[in-house]
Amino acid sequence: MNNAQRHNLRCYVAEFIGTGAIVFFAAGSVVVSAALGGLHGQLISGIASGAIVTITVWAFYGVSGAHLNPALSFALWLFGDFPLNKLPGYVAAQFAGSAAAAGLLYATLGSIGNMGANLPNSELGISPSSAFGIEVFLSFLMMLVIRAAFAAEAPLRQFAPLPIGAIVGLEVMLMGPVAGAAMNPARAFGPTLFLSDWRFFWIYLAGPVCGIVAGAITWKFLAPTAAAAPVGYATSAGKPLDWPT
Repeated sequence: MNNAQRHNLRCYVAEFIGTGAIVFFAAGSVVVSAALGGLHGQLISGIASGAIVTITVWAFYGVSGAHLNPALSFALWLFGDFPLNKLPGYVAAQFAGSAAAAGLLYATLGSIGNMGANLPNSELGISPSSAFGIEVFLSFLMMLVIRAAFAAEAPLRQFAPLPIGAIVGLEVMLMGPVAGAAMNPARAFGPTLFLSDWRFFWIYLAGPVCGIVAGAITWKFLAPTAAAAPVGYATSAGKPLDWPT
């Protein structure tokens, strides 16, 4: 195995672990809240989701760029910020990590709380089309925060995971019980796989892709001129990572 192959493998493993952690704690918070009862599930899910996104971005940014989201990887490739030859490996690792995490939840806790799957709340009259619109907007806003956080000047840039985790946590806390609030196809994939109900998965596949791409387009318009240069940490080889602005 040459150095390039070893580097790619490290990236794929990081994406697998990071995405799996997000699914385990984000979906797991819903499952545990449903199992124990009497807990403020909405609040717990928002805090858990925001915290695990902050932690995983901080932990794995220096390894793989911490995409942890197939829609984000796709958008970065679409706008020339990520190489095509790495895209299939990243997406496969992200979905595999999601499936592994959901499998662990299913093996230990069963299908309590719908496996923490992202679903529109039909009891509130939320239609699939309404949930899709909400998902697009939430993903759009998340992408703007991601781009803005990594475009900030030092020393603020090193704290970029904090606003990213905060926006995810707020979105899950407020919109999760209403429309699912995945903002990430991999977040939805694993629980949906083990729940075996694919009726609404399209919402959490197409919604994040549309919203994140729209957010990337909007940021190109909003970004200050100074943010045009690549920013971010450097790898051990001194090369910029895959989240330039």
